Amino acid sequence: MKRGEMLSAIYEQYDKRKQKLWRFKCYLGKNEFGKDVRTTRSGYKTKKEAQQAYRHLQMNFDNKLHRQSGHMTFEQLYDEFLKSYRNKVKPSTIMILRRAIEDHALPYIGKKKIIDITVRFCTRMNDEWIAAGFKQAYYFRRAVAQILQYGVQQELILENAMRKTAPIKRTEIDENLVATETITVYTPKELSEFLSCCHLHGNLKIETYFRVLAYTGARKSEILALEWQDIDFDTNKLTISKTLAEVEQNPTTKKTKVVSHRAKTSAGKRTISLDWQTIQLLNNWQQRQKKELSILGLSHQSNKQLIFPNRSNNFCRPGQPNDWYDMIANKYQLEKRITLHEFRKTHVSLCAMADMKLEDIMYRVGHKDSKMTKQVYNYFYPEREERSADKFAQFIEQEKDLF
Repeated sequence: MKRGEMLSAIYEQYDKRKQKLWRFKCYLGKNEFGKDVRTTRSGYKTKKEAQQAYRHLQMNFDNKLHRQSGHMTFEQLYDEFLKSYRNKVKPSTIMILRRAIEDHALPYIGKKKIIDITVRFCTRMNDEWIAAGFKQAYYFRRAVAQILQYGVQQELILENAMRKTAPIKRTEIDENLVATETITVYTPKELSEFLSCCHLHGNLKIETYFRVLAYTGARKSEILALEWQDIDFDTNKLTISKTLAEVEQNPTTKKTKVVSHRAKTSAGKRTISLDWQTIQLLNNWQQRQKKELSILGLSHQSNKQLIFPNRSNNFCRPGQPNDWYDMIANKYQLEKRITLHEFRKTHVSLCAMADMKLEDIMYRVGHKDSKMTKQVYNYFYPEREERSADKFAQFIEQEKDLF
C-alpha cells in the first residue's frame, strides 16, 4: 500500500446480514472552489477490492480537477458542450454544428488544452479558413467561440480567445447589384432545353421534379418533402409547409437520417398556383407512381404518399436531386450548368421578365424580406424605376383636370 493511500483512506471491516464486508473513508482533495472533499464507500467483499475502488475514485477526482484547471482539451470541452446543446436546438442544427467543428475545427484545435488557446492562435486558424476559400468560415469562427464561451461559463477558462479575434464578415448580398456583375441563371431557352433533356431521359419522376423546381421557385428539399395531399388538383394549388433535413442517427457517429421539418417561418408556409402543364405532369406521375409501387410490392400511402420518394418509398437524401441534375447534364453534354439553388434565382428572374410584382415573387419563393429576391429582381428588371416615373407622370397628366 502506498504511503499517500494510507494517509488519504481509512479501511475497516464491518458486519452486515451475517456477512463481513469492507468500507473506506477517504479525503480526495480540494475542489475547484477550495473546499475539502471527503467521502465514504462501502459494500466491498475484500480489502483489496475496497483499495481498488479508492484508487479509481481518486483517479477520477484528479482527472476532473485537472480539466477544471483549464487542462481539458478543446475536444473534451466540445463533447461536454454538445451533450448540453442537444437539449436546446433542433436536430438539424446539431448536424450543422458537428460538421463545422468536427470537419474544420478539431483538426486544428481538438488536442489543444483550452488554457493554451490564444487570440493569436485563433486568428491564424481564421486566416487559414479564409485562405482555403470556405464560405462558411464566419460560422466556423462563431461555433468555436460558442464552445469556448461554454468553458468560460463553467469557469474552466477565464476568457474567450476566439471572441477577441476580428469578425469574419459573411458575404453580403447586394440587392442593388450593378449591371457589370453576373448572376448565373437559365434563360427561358436554356431552361426549356434542360427540361426537354429531362423528358428525353425517360424518367417521369425526375422530369416532374425539375418541372416543379423550375416553375415554383421552391427549395429542393421543400419539393422532396411534398406529399400528394399538398396538391389540390381542382384549384391547381400547391401548399408548401415543410422541408427535409439530415439529423443525427447516432450521437457517437456521423451517420445521419433524413426527417421532415415544418417551415421555419410563416413566409415559408405558402400556397401557390401551378400552371396547367405542371399539373398535368404531376397527375401523370401520380398514376405512374401507383403502378411502380405496386410492381415493387410497396404500398401507396394515399394522400400521405411522398411525391418524390426514394426506391424504398422513404425520404430521398437532400443531395439526391444534385445527382439527378449531374446525370442529365452529363448525358446530354449541357454546356451551361447551374446549381440547384440557382433554379430559385432562375424562377425569380423569369418572373421579373414576365413583369410580375416583386411582392408576388417573394411570396412564391417563401421570402418575407429577401435580399436575394430583390437582387435578382433588380438585376433582370433595371428599368422598373424609369417605368414608375413614366407611370406617375402619365397619371398626373390624365387626372390633372379631375381634382
